[in-house]
Amino acid sequence: MSVVNQLDDIRRQNRSKILSCLRVHGGMSRTAIAGRTNLSAATVTTITADMLATGILTRAEELVDTTGGRGRPRVNLHFNSQFACVGVIALRLNQLFVSIVDYCGDTIYQHEVSLVTTSISTNRLLAKLTDALRAGLDHVPGSDRNLIHVGVCVQGTTDVSGTSMLWSPVIEPRNVPIGEHLKSEFGASVSVHNDCNIIAKALRHNEPEIFQNDFATVLLSHGIGIGLFQNGELVQGRSSSGTEFGHMTYIPQGALCRCGRLGCIEAYAGGYGIYRNANNMNPSVLPKDEIKAEELDEILEKARANDPSALHSFEQAGAAIGTGLANLFALIDPFPIAIVGVGAKARDQLEPHIRKSIGQSRMHHEKREVPILFYEDENPFIRKGSAVTALMAVDETISNRQRRKTIASIA
Repeated sequence: MSVVNQLDDIRRQNRSKILSCLRVHGGMSRTAIAGRTNLSAATVTTITADMLATGILTRAEELVDTTGGRGRPRVNLHFNSQFACVGVIALRLNQLFVSIVDYCGDTIYQHEVSLVTTSISTNRLLAKLTDALRAGLDHVPGSDRNLIHVGVCVQGTTDVSGTSMLWSPVIEPRNVPIGEHLKSEFGASVSVHNDCNIIAKALRHNEPEIFQNDFATVLLSHGIGIGLFQNGELVQGRSSSGTEFGHMTYIPQGALCRCGRLGCIEAYAGGYGIYRNANNMNPSVLPKDEIKAEELDEILEKARANDPSALHSFEQAGAAIGTGLANLFALIDPFPIAIVGVGAKARDQLEPHIRKSIGQSRMHHEKREVPILFYEDENPFIRKGSAVTALMAVDETISNRQRRKTIASIA
């Protein structure tokens, strides 16, 4: 590698550090940025001056309190909200959520669209995505010109390059080219992500003191999924988003899962699995497509009233989840777990059985109890994680564009 390329890579990395610092910690002074990034004051000044000149960043004077009761202004650098915007789309069971987010990360507009995902065709789905995003842009003057990136979060498996939805338990079509389609429609870059991975990114952004290098988020909803971080990196498959925790085997040749296999964790711990067991239904028959939250709440109340079938359904669900986690811990050391979604309402019914299954498989050298935190609503994490991921994609694009500009000036 030439000296010019080496220097340019260093500049790109430094720009990325500064943008990431501001993205995580919010507006701050050049001095504070230098302290957070371990970059020199001169480097921070040079890079931020260029970003101010190109409109990426903006200045704001903010009053700093002193012990004497008098304040002095300090100039903090912020993202320029007018510089760009991103579109965020979350595709869930029978629901489409769309928001337009400015470059500071503030939501300008959002709306929801109902659709029957279980019977929709590929063309109809792509048309719905296009119409929903265009409707959002129409409510924000000028946003169609400033749209740089679209982040799509899907309930299913995506390709590792983040362009297509390969499979979803709630949508019949396979290999849906979401990225290619939306890019052609809006002229913006597009990334497609698995919902559990997005939830993990949101938790890492919101609570880095707990969820940082090694942790997992388990989504307990109609289906079961996991987002897994190891050594600070999101774990994915070689060709797909991978980590299909819900489709690991719990009981060989057991209850029918909606994926078509038998005995999956999801067949016992997914909303439909809990519903099926609580109502003493045939384990080889899938219940109706959508189990409403109110129906699961009713089962939970029955369990708390010591109804035997309801108690058994949560015991099976907790044991399935705990067994799956124990199998992961046998491969890699235990790590904090966030359990997210409507199933987290049943913490009192699930956690004892989860911990029991983990404890039965605990290695002799493991003394500490695994931290398990519960969050009942996954939607704020999906929306936050999707927005942050999309904005970070824009930041990376900006860093690379600045890199090309440097090469051109040297040439």
